[in-house]
Amino acid sequence: MKQQNIFDPIPSEKFSLNQLADAIEPAVDKILEKEIKPSFVLHVDDTRHRMLKKPDQNHYLWGFSNKVASYFEVHGTRSGDVISELLKDSKCEYLVSDAFSGNNKSVKDTNEYRLENKLNLIRQVYCNAHARRKFKEAREKMIDAQVYIDHYKKIYHLEGQAKEKPPDEVLALRSQMRPLFEKLKLLCEQNRDNYSSKSSIVEAMNYFLKNYDALTRFLNNPNLPIDNNPQERLLRNPVIGRKTWYGTQTERGAKTNAIMFTIVESCKLNKINPREYLKNLVIGILHNNEVITPNEFKKLKEFKANPTG
Repeated sequence: MKQQNIFDPIPSEKFSLNQLADAIEPAVDKILEKEIKPSFVLHVDDTRHRMLKKPDQNHYLWGFSNKVASYFEVHGTRSGDVISELLKDSKCEYLVSDAFSGNNKSVKDTNEYRLENKLNLIRQVYCNAHARRKFKEAREKMIDAQVYIDHYKKIYHLEGQAKEKPPDEVLALRSQMRPLFEKLKLLCEQNRDNYSSKSSIVEAMNYFLKNYDALTRFLNNPNLPIDNNPQERLLRNPVIGRKTWYGTQTERGAKTNAIMFTIVESCKLNKINPREYLKNLVIGILHNNEVITPNEFKKLKEFKANPTG
């Protein structure tokens, strides 16, 4: 019998995306264990995932990321327990997210565990894009919200100048943001009694005031982001894509979905071609080579291009 060459095309009737996902899952496991869990700063967010054979049960695609890796899981719950399980086994000390109650519960539970085990606690860094968005939504009904949006415009202008700057310059620019945040806080405290407590502008003010400490925590640390937009961008393709494929039939398909998004979005973070990486990964697996992540693949390519650099 002729032996299958690894470069020969695989007959379509013998190939499935589930099989590919099973084959490359060790790379996903390595991303989780070697790049996500050791990360000092972690982003997290979730979005709905439709399970077609369980239309009455809500499922969610959870995403975790840092600057070099992205990791996805699908769960039939939006409970904070999903995050807690990962955080308890991680080195994360700053969790970047929105102010969703499930995220708060997960940090609380994880910190109780860390206190018992004498580990560093996690501090939350809330997304300023969410706070700004609430004022923009209020602006659609009430022009008074414009002043708050203008303050955020100045804050984000300064953050734009800080991009890719050394840490001391980042902190210098962020020190200019602090008076803007303090002014925003003062305006909210002074003006929220002037409107109906049920109005969208008061809702935006209350959100900002309630979460002020976590919204401004990034000001003191150049390694912390102003918002959770990097993770939201990683969820954009799943969100857009579900309009086309509607969802997955079963948990098996959902797992494959999460594996493929983990690989593709991690490749995009490292600015490498997912097709090139996947080809290299599969060939390496067939030859029993050590599995490498997209970030490791990028470093290997850079070394080969400049071995003395």
